[in-house]
Amino acid sequence: MSEATPLTPTPRLRSGQALSPHRGERIQVVAVPVLEIFSTLQGEGLYAGERQIFLRFGGCNLHCDYCDTPESIPMGSGRPMRVEAILEAVDRLQAEQRHVSLSFTGGEPLLHADTLDLLISPIKARGLRIYLETNGTLPHALARIIARCDVVAMDMKLPSACGPAFWKLHEAFLRVGLGKTFVKVVVTDRTQLWEIERVVTLIAQSDPTVPLVIQPATPFNGIAPAPWESIMTWEQLARCQLRDVRIIPQLHRLWGLP
Repeated sequence: MSEATPLTPTPRLRSGQALSPHRGERIQVVAVPVLEIFSTLQGEGLYAGERQIFLRFGGCNLHCDYCDTPESIPMGSGRPMRVEAILEAVDRLQAEQRHVSLSFTGGEPLLHADTLDLLISPIKARGLRIYLETNGTLPHALARIIARCDVVAMDMKLPSACGPAFWKLHEAFLRVGLGKTFVKVVVTDRTQLWEIERVVTLIAQSDPTVPLVIQPATPFNGIAPAPWESIMTWEQLARCQLRDVRIIPQLHRLWGLP
């Protein structure tokens, strides 16, 4: 199957200079499409249960069958927000209760690498760790910010759910993110054994200590999770090459959280 080439990060919408309300720092004023900023518990992957602020950007370069936030897929979805307004919203949420980290999510946040580059330092100055949720197809955008990210939650997208294959991009992305990245793969009733073998081999050849989370798809819009027997087979297969393999569903759906 031929490799697909996803869209590149979008350019800035508007820019200028403004004074941030936090510690007097000067920041670039940039408007970026944002769907929502909210507080909740992380419900996926290795950090499930951690209290986070979620910053959900609009626009995605992929269209996965199991996406549970389809409203974030169209480019330009959401409302334009300036960096200053985003930081003010973060301050309000942090004042209400303490958060461990801020999650850049989407959509695909790395489409807005210019804005992430401006947001990371003032967010970290507020005592928050940077948690990046990404589809793992934009390695050059990741390279711009990886030094200041704390955790990268990288999805590996399977052709059975997303159509095109992205193996070469995933491999390049993982090389950029080594040391800060764990991999998550969502499995459905259409997932094939060869796809899991490809995921495991790709990770093992990069670094067998990279954690792998096998996430059964949450039933949604006709999507069904993989059979439990298959999931257990894949878990055992992965453990033959990788040191840290876990099966973790979408816990926030079980908790009734956003």
